[in-house]
Amino acid sequence: MGFDLRYFLFFLFSLIFCFAIWSLLVFGQSKNPSKMSQWIYDVYEKKIDSLKKIKEQKILIVAGSNAMFGVDSKILSKAFDMKVFNFGVNAGIELPLTLYLAQRAINSGDIVIMPLEYSMYSYDGKMGVQMIDYLVSRQREFFLNLSFQEKLYLLWKIDLKRVIDGYFDKSNSKVEAGLYGYKNIDENGDQIGSDLKYRLDVYFNSISTKPENYADEFNKDNLSWRYLEEFVIWCEKRDVKVYFMPPSLMKNEQYFQADRWYYENLEKVMSQKGFNFVGNPFEYMYDKEYYFDTNYHLINEARVFRTKKMVEDLKEVLK
Repeated sequence: MGFDLRYFLFFLFSLIFCFAIWSLLVFGQSKNPSKMSQWIYDVYEKKIDSLKKIKEQKILIVAGSNAMFGVDSKILSKAFDMKVFNFGVNAGIELPLTLYLAQRAINSGDIVIMPLEYSMYSYDGKMGVQMIDYLVSRQREFFLNLSFQEKLYLLWKIDLKRVIDGYFDKSNSKVEAGLYGYKNIDENGDQIGSDLKYRLDVYFNSISTKPENYADEFNKDNLSWRYLEEFVIWCEKRDVKVYFMPPSLMKNEQYFQADRWYYENLEKVMSQKGFNFVGNPFEYMYDKEYYFDTNYHLINEARVFRTKKMVEDLKEVLK
């Protein structure tokens, strides 16, 4: 059989037509609030409102929920005699959106401390469901900031049910119940209600003891580095100093043995890229008893000594 050009063109144009229809369906429901993104949106909006009251130079903590649960802003504020605000929320929306939203909170002359979750250093454009959902339902304009690869991935990854939900299962009511939400955020942006006495067995038993494979996912050419470089340049133009730090992470023998090279060399890689990295990752790893409901969320009592360790390390650079 010979090559049938008409069949090929019919197939090609059918494919383009289907892709165009799918794209219209996706963007037709974008900007409609979703239930999945509601609590994250609520928390960010509360934090932005609180930040409007701060007129002076400040220290801003930028990361996911390891910071929200694991940094005591009052301790940092007292140590450096400067207003400190915790802008950590959820690593599930991933690095690009975390940095984009942080730009709304940064003023000229601020100091930004970034104890990013290790997963953020491995972002390669393959978005998870939380990032896709938040981007589509809450930050549609950010779609234009994505690379061509990321745009295609989003359109490929978002499923039909999520698109249908965007049309018919919309929600804009604040999340009032549960551990996560704006009601459990104090005036400094810190999580409340995570004291040991509030840790139910169901929370503690849900903490995974399986080691994370950050070392296997690490690549110096990941898309994450482009986002970080652009963010640091954006900050430098506004006279904003940026310091990266280790996140809190539950101890696991794999991190001290097979994956030790990754945590030992992270600072070196950051330095090669022109970033300031402060702290030893191993000194921010704690036993399971100090975590609340995930291997990143410290109980309030552990938040205190984690923050004191941050003060000790940061005193070398924030003189």
